[in-house]
Formats: sequence, C-alpha cells, structure tokens
Amino acid sequence: MSEPTRLGRIGLMLGQIALAVVILLPFFWMVSVSLKPGTEPFAIPARLWPEHPTLDNYVTAFRPEFRVYFLNSMVVSFSTVLVTVTLALLAAYTFTRAQSRAILVCMSLIVAAQMFPASAIIIPIYKLMKEADLLNTYPSLVIAYITITLPVAIWMLRGFMARLPIELDEAAAIDGCGPFRTFFSVILPLCRPGIVATAVFVLIVTWQEFLFALSFTSTREMRTLPVGMNDFIGQYGIRYGELMASSVLISLPVVAVFFLLQRQFVAGLTAGAVKG
Repeated sequence: MSEPTRLGRIGLMLGQIALAVVILLPFFWMVSVSLKPGTEPFAIPARLWPEHPTLDNYVTAFRPEFRVYFLNSMVVSFSTVLVTVTLALLAAYTFTRAQSRAILVCMSLIVAAQMFPASAIIIPIYKLMKEADLLNTYPSLVIAYITITLPVAIWMLRGFMARLPIELDEAAAIDGCGPFRTFFSVILPLCRPGIVATAVFVLIVTWQEFLFALSFTSTREMRTLPVGMNDFIGQYGIRYGELMASSVLISLPVVAVFFLLQRQFVAGLTAGAVKG
C-alpha cells in the first residue's frame, strides 16, 4: 500500500471517529444526566459521568402516566405504520406498472405534497378533525400522521419496485395469475427490504412527532410520549434528571427496532436509490 493511500485511510478513519463523537456526545450526555442525582447536573465543573450514579430518575419517570403515554404512542405509531405502508405499497405498484397521464399527474401531486411543512397543513387538518368530531382520539392522530408520511413512503417504495422487472408480472399472467394475486404472491415477497425500510422510517417519524400530538389531544389520557415529556417542564424549573431519563426510555424502542432490522433497512434504502 502506497504512502498517500495509507495517509488517506488514516485521515478517513480520523474523520469518521470525529463525526461519531459529535453525533454520539449528546446521547452520552443525555444518559449521563439521567443517572445523576437532583443537584449534580448543575455541579461546577460539569462532569461527563456522574460521581454517584443513581436510578432514581428512571423510577420517577416510569410513573403510571408514562405508561399511558407509552401505550398511546404504541397504538398511534403502529397503526400509522400499518395503514401508511399498505397504501404506499398499492400506490407504488400502480405507479411503476401503469403508464398514463393521470398517473403522472398523481405522481406530481405527491411530489408537491412533500414540499409543505407540517405547520402549513395543521390548521386545515385540525378543522377537518373538528368537523368530524375526531379531536382527542386515536383516528385524528393516525390520519394526521398519514398525511405527512404517505408521500415519502410512496416514493421510497416506488424506487424499490422500479427495480423489479416487468417480466415478473408477465410470467405470472401467463401462469394464470390476476393483478391482485401477482401483487401479493410475486411482488410483495420481493419487496421485504423496501417494506422494512419504509416501516422504520414511518415509525421514527410518528414516534417522535410533537406538533400534531399537542394540537389534537386535550386530555392527559390521550397524550403521546413527546407531549407527555412536558410534565417535567414546570413554571419554576425543569427537572432535568427525570426529563433525560424519560428521553432515554422513549428512545430505547426505536433504537431496538432499528438494530434488529438494520440490515433490511439499509438494503431497502440502497436498493431504492439505484433506480426510480
């Protein structure tokens, strides 16, 4: 190996280490503060690791209200994942197999829908939910989350399905399969990496979403985890230890899902990036 190549590899490795430190330091600090007693987060000089670690903040954070918030987030997030991925699969399959002017118009509208931030569409969605008497219910949050995740989910799955040759559909048709049987028996099993990548993306977006959850819920019984964390922010101060402990507890499910499905997630993203 030549000297310039070796120096290049060393420089690349050092850059990766520096980037990892920059990215992971806030998470390390979050865990550190969650293990500190009540007065230690304000100690001078500040310590990266607590001098007397304690789990009291976790015991306090894992109160009955937190369990209600956790259940609400689970119901809303997984319902959104199920509905969004199902609709996105059907739409993506149509966009990759059907060729017409109407399809092109629909694709253009989907691209346009991604350009609007959530804050721009929250008022009309709120009015619709109010007219339908759905405020402070699970359906209102699920519908709101679908509006912000479905366009991206369609494009993610479309990019993956565009790699599947049309000859698969033709071979299935020769064997007597109709469109629905072709989709469920031939196309769907081949889309597993793309489905996993899309599902993880939707889960992360809905699990951490705050604006819609705050606007569409009015009782403590319907709050999700991001909104429930406001309980630790009071008029006269912030309980940093308990706030960081709840943040760690909120992050663990998503981190666990990502590590369990990381191979399929990366495969789905890279496959969808090749064509489409």
